[in-house]
Amino acid sequence: MTSPRVRTAPAFVVTHRGIALPKLLIGLLVSLVLIAACGGDDGGTPSPSGSPTASARRTPRPTATPGATPTDEPTPEPTPPETPTPVPVTPTPFTDAAQVIRKGNTSRNAVAFSFDAGSDAGYTAQILDTLKTNGIRVSFGMTGRWAEQNPDLLQRIVNEGHELINHTYDHASFTGGSTGQPALTQAERWDELDRTESIVQQITGATTKPYFRPPYGDYDDSVNADAGARGYAYNVMWTVDSQGWKGLPAADITQRCVSLAEPGGIYVFHVGSASQDGPALQGIIDGLRAAG
Repeated sequence: MTSPRVRTAPAFVVTHRGIALPKLLIGLLVSLVLIAACGGDDGGTPSPSGSPTASARRTPRPTATPGATPTDEPTPEPTPPETPTPVPVTPTPFTDAAQVIRKGNTSRNAVAFSFDAGSDAGYTAQILDTLKTNGIRVSFGMTGRWAEQNPDLLQRIVNEGHELINHTYDHASFTGGSTGQPALTQAERWDELDRTESIVQQITGATTKPYFRPPYGDYDDSVNADAGARGYAYNVMWTVDSQGWKGLPAADITQRCVSLAEPGGIYVFHVGSASQDGPALQGIIDGLRAAG
């Protein structure tokens, strides 16, 4: 950068009306000039010594070049492009249509019990006691509403090692086949499944996936597709219906369930007080074990 140009002090006259001035007087005059120059308040007059004043010591403004940006004006920083915020994507573990299961492993002399819980608590505690006494683990088809109303029983079901099946939130028919109501939309079906799953997780930390059971057993291809899209790989139906929900007495339920036994059979019972499945359970277990 070019050094600031500072004007030099003018030459002092050493004569006065043609008379030479003594050197001492000349020195005095020079000192007065220096004092006057340093004590000025305009801040811009250079001193006779050639050193700039306080104002002159500031970084001078360089001479502007035509067509160039003045160097004393800050060059604006370029604005960096905005980084797009990534949209979170929750991967779905299963997206194919749910597979319908009506029977289990037929190579073993064994059956599977499932209990639907969608109305009242009914015989749930008694059923859990009977299962625990006999060392049996089963599956419970859980509605979200039942889970909300019976959190302690739900927690016990999970603590004792039983599986959970998503039985929708309020047991609405997905197709309307058994109720005469219009079929639920995809969004409504997803809401039924998601609400129940969320409630179960909040209460117990467990999950209903990958098992789904349609209310009333009503389903079609669209139901299986919608359930699969929410992560449910299996539409769990049944081989034997106890029909306790029809009001059969315990003895008739027992006789029916034992007589219809077959390898891999899946039984559906209900926990509610309207069904005698709970009281009939021990007799069913005894009869099946006696039959091998």
